[in-house]
Amino acid sequence: MNKGLPAGLAGWWLTIACSLVLAVMLIMLIIYVSTYFREDYTISAFGQQNLSFRVFYLENTIFPYGPIPPNLDFLMSYTDFIEIDSSFSADFSREMHITYSYHSEKKFIIRPIGVADHRLVFQNIYTLAEASGSVTAKQLSFSASNDGTPGGSYTIFPKEHIDSYFKFVYEQARQMLDENVVAVGFRGFTGELQINFTYIIRSPEFGIYEVISHGYRLPITTELFTIDMIGTPNFSWQTNLAADRIDITLPMAIIFVLISASAVYGIFTNMKQLSVDPNPNKREASTILKKYSDEIVIYDKPANLSRYESRVVQDFYDLVKLAINLNKHIMCYNGDDFVQFAVVADEFLCLYVIHYNDIS
Repeated sequence: MNKGLPAGLAGWWLTIACSLVLAVMLIMLIIYVSTYFREDYTISAFGQQNLSFRVFYLENTIFPYGPIPPNLDFLMSYTDFIEIDSSFSADFSREMHITYSYHSEKKFIIRPIGVADHRLVFQNIYTLAEASGSVTAKQLSFSASNDGTPGGSYTIFPKEHIDSYFKFVYEQARQMLDENVVAVGFRGFTGELQINFTYIIRSPEFGIYEVISHGYRLPITTELFTIDMIGTPNFSWQTNLAADRIDITLPMAIIFVLISASAVYGIFTNMKQLSVDPNPNKREASTILKKYSDEIVIYDKPANLSRYESRVVQDFYDLVKLAINLNKHIMCYNGDDFVQFAVVADEFLCLYVIHYNDIS
């Protein structure tokens, strides 16, 4: 009576034992590498905000419909709306926990003509979108797809703010008349829109706090206008980390390599033996299903032989050639006792069948 373990079961136990040994070796290696390379290791990050705009004119007889080329100056009397896309990407030298927030806004600004940009007499701020979240990753990527993540595509209608500008000018002039105020040297007002996109990136673990604010400035009280960029479109950050090193002697390294190599050899040798199906027909079927998976459609029942005149091919590759010429997928039924491959060609059903129990 054989009291030993069956060959298959013994192979599995040996594979598990080798896998556990290899896992221990890998954990030891990861611990060593993580501590060794953290000494004087540079952590860096880089982020870039990308903006683009498209100006669309009202229907007219001079300019064709569609975005006006961005290298041109634009005419406010023709402008219908402006589309602005904002996207953002950031890369980090290692995976880290990152929190982010996003805020986009539109500012309607009125300032006296001829004064510095920081002086103004009126402004109205409209929030376009806000978002926030956190992620553990080496990379951030926010597109302009309006999918709820930071960034997006926004449509600006300058005419509605031009109306607000004229209302302000009218009310201010009326107020001067009502109060009998003389405006010596007063040259009037100018209006503009500022569309700003602000991304804030934080990683408290490494002390990262970056604010990227970038946008466009659009004058609305001139007929001929250009769209100018404002703000800072990117950031660059880095720091150094130091950690204690674990010294490994040459004998320790040799023992580690020998144990790891023996475990890997044992795993692959036993898995190769365990994965071999003793049935050659099942091996053939498995090979076909893997190799031609994109051309094969699996069905839950075998083909209905009563509807077609059947033809049996002697080689599966003949069925592949037929499917390619007819631009059809190969139908397949994979049962417990046999696997059937079929292609319909007019009134014929071409078959290739492998019986698992017939290994003659």
